[in-house]
Amino acid sequence: MLPTGTIKAMLDALKDIPHLNFVRIGTRAPVVYPMRFFDDELIDVLQQFNRTKTLFVPTHFNHPNEITPVAEEAILRLREAGITVNNQAVFLRGVNDNVDTLVELMNGLLRIGVSPYYLYQCMPVARVRHHFQVPLREGVDIVDEARKQLDGYAKRFKFIIGHDIGKIEVCGRIGDKLILKQLHARPEHPEESSRMLVRQLTDKGGWLDDLPEVELQ
Repeated sequence: MLPTGTIKAMLDALKDIPHLNFVRIGTRAPVVYPMRFFDDELIDVLQQFNRTKTLFVPTHFNHPNEITPVAEEAILRLREAGITVNNQAVFLRGVNDNVDTLVELMNGLLRIGVSPYYLYQCMPVARVRHHFQVPLREGVDIVDEARKQLDGYAKRFKFIIGHDIGKIEVCGRIGDKLILKQLHARPEHPEESSRMLVRQLTDKGGWLDDLPEVELQ
């Protein structure tokens, strides 16, 4: 949403940093303002930078109805510039919390050349949680059932809890126990990275802190 000149200046400042392997620009603009990518100057700036250092654009399609023809054209312009586009959706009550919608979303993303990357559990934000958050007992089953109907590329997305302690993948459940893996940890607790977690599912629990710790027996 910034002026193209500002974006160029910011990217130019990153070009020559040796330890910076890639750059990502997270944006929902392909959904809500796809016409921004019809600006040839912007596309040229992104393409030129991508030739020097790999550029990723993770975007945020949450429902298949958001994959409009103009959004598809915006994605195509990014892809023709050689830029990899991933998608980070949010799992939302009343929006995409059913198997058919998730299947249509993931397949629709692949159709336009966007790789499904993350499906985020809705965070416990005030005035949002009780309206949009899906209980994990229900959510893990919806996601697993959707994956059964998807091919390999579409089912590669991770079901993620973006917790304060780090990103946590919801792997599935065994009976009434939720199986999770901590993908990233805070710098002060590196030993927590890649550890497995087991929590007791409850009827309404929608966040890690809602679920008691248990052992898998």
